[in-house]
Amino acid sequence: MILPNIRKIFVPDPGKVICDCDLSGADAQVVAWEANDPDLKFAFTNGLNVHNHNGKAMWGDDYDPGKKLRHVTMRDELKRAVHGTNYGATPRTLATTLGWSMQFAEAFQARWFDLHPAIADWHTRINFQLATTRTITNRFGYRIVYMDRPENCFTQALAWGPQSTVGLVCARGAVQLARKVPFAEVLLQVHDSVVFQIPASRVTPAGLREVRDALRIEVPYDEPLTIPWELAISEKSWGDVTKQAWE
Repeated sequence: MILPNIRKIFVPDPGKVICDCDLSGADAQVVAWEANDPDLKFAFTNGLNVHNHNGKAMWGDDYDPGKKLRHVTMRDELKRAVHGTNYGATPRTLATTLGWSMQFAEAFQARWFDLHPAIADWHTRINFQLATTRTITNRFGYRIVYMDRPENCFTQALAWGPQSTVGLVCARGAVQLARKVPFAEVLLQVHDSVVFQIPASRVTPAGLREVRDALRIEVPYDEPLTIPWELAISEKSWGDVTKQAWE
């Protein structure tokens, strides 16, 4: 059964357009900076397609991003496997989720950690923090304390750092937008995206540049991270937004 697109009930006021700005590849970028992984940071900093970059590194010439594997493409399968591995998924979880053999899942993770020892070091650091303080702190200074056994909350702790950081970047971007751009009316936040409306007359390079600059938030790592925003706009409804270049 095809469910209706509930977002279509959210429509802009007359003379305005609805905008949905989301943080592009946000979780993966924060993981790269949390782990201080040089290869992943290089890929993001230089505007590479990080999933294709990873696919070539992992599977070489066998990697074909558009090739259909069961229900998803090779690129999407790679993306899901990397995301799960970064967030502590076991080989059995990967095998069950992606339909892989245990042997293939184990080889995938061994290869990933061999290429990205900084990710394994980050896992070790989070495990140590849980064992010694039960506390995880993100780069904005917020913290979470876990009361369960450390081994029972390891994957939650791994995910909390990047996901809380992304949520804060988005929330702070929305606040900055409301303060700095009088013609933008913020409507809601959905984890890594901000939905707002602006007058149709402001959909110009200068107007959109003002919006983009107001949304910009720097994550205070030793090497600061600024996650780029993607823009989608519609005159009709939130459910009809389509991507649009900032310039």
